[in-house]
Amino acid sequence: MSASIQSLLAQCDRRIRLLEAHDCDSFQIISNAVGSDGQRFQGVWISGLTQTTYLGIPDTELLSPLKRASLLSWLHDYTRDKGRLPLCIAFDCDSGGDVAEISNLMALLVMLRVSMIVIEDKSVDKPGEKVNSLHGASHCQYQADMYKFADVIKAFAAAASMYGSERGMMVTARIESFTVRFPKQDQAEEEQSIQASLEDALTRAYLYTKAGANAIMIHSKSSKSNEVLAFLTRYRSRDATTPVVVVPTTYSYVTEETLYKAGANVVIYANHLMRAKIYAVRRLFNEALAQQWRQQQRQAPTFFQDEALEACVVAQNFGCLLQKLSANGDLNDEAADFLDKAKIRAIQTMAAVAQRLLKGQSSGTADSHLISIQDLLEINNHKVSLT
Repeated sequence: MSASIQSLLAQCDRRIRLLEAHDCDSFQIISNAVGSDGQRFQGVWISGLTQTTYLGIPDTELLSPLKRASLLSWLHDYTRDKGRLPLCIAFDCDSGGDVAEISNLMALLVMLRVSMIVIEDKSVDKPGEKVNSLHGASHCQYQADMYKFADVIKAFAAAASMYGSERGMMVTARIESFTVRFPKQDQAEEEQSIQASLEDALTRAYLYTKAGANAIMIHSKSSKSNEVLAFLTRYRSRDATTPVVVVPTTYSYVTEETLYKAGANVVIYANHLMRAKIYAVRRLFNEALAQQWRQQQRQAPTFFQDEALEACVVAQNFGCLLQKLSANGDLNDEAADFLDKAKIRAIQTMAAVAQRLLKGQSSGTADSHLISIQDLLEINNHKVSLT
């Protein structure tokens, strides 16, 4: 059995940190990472953005949460082979998917030893309509009607009671009031807009917990932490116990300690190991390309002339590229050599990022080893796979 988030919150003074994993290598890095003062990650985050990047498709809910969970064979293999895990697992459920699939989804996630699911209150009527919360156009995404979303929470809570009670499954409502608001040019209007979104977020938080949410995630794409800190202050004045989850991707230089003191309980570094992997493999590819030019060959390495691999390179999706190369059992010598070097470089860089996050305890301390979040969003926009 893996640890549950509920049990770890109790053991760790209600302060835990999670780091994104997208394959066995990234999971193992998180499991092994130990800071200079003994700091560790308590769990892993299975991100919709990084999983779809790994698969080579946009993060627009082209795949339902159930389908995405069914593609986590690496997680099933890892948990089966390793037995008891010291890490908890949280899964990004996007907007929840088809209500008719919730029971099957919950049963599968319990089998995968997931102990927290996160559902975002966006209105997504059909596959491909979701806009990532950190995208510049996220204000074009409608927020779900709060009362209809409360019914979704009730359905997930009922399924958690049926399938996940032994795991202590936590149903977490992710509130998008800040990410869907229209930014204003006028400073006074902008402040009014932020305040209105804060009031909406608080109203939703209270409603969702009454509907059965075990935790609240407050999301923001601002480069400043004021939106999240304002929510934490106000929310804690009324609810001192419900766990609150934060994701400091854009407000990356606020420290964990600041967030914890304000009332956060779970800090998620939500996409860092995929950003590190792409950063590392892109540099290696550019080095290989430069070498070809120095040798007057003036073309990409020959194995990238494969249509599927070339699509990954053109989109700069080196996360998906590595996945496709690893799955190919018939690589030529040049491709096999690149894959070996890329794996080593990716693992080294991901491990360095994990250490930097543990040491600096803020998202921004790892920036020099990462592509930017905007680069990742742009890469993810391109469909390079038929999955």
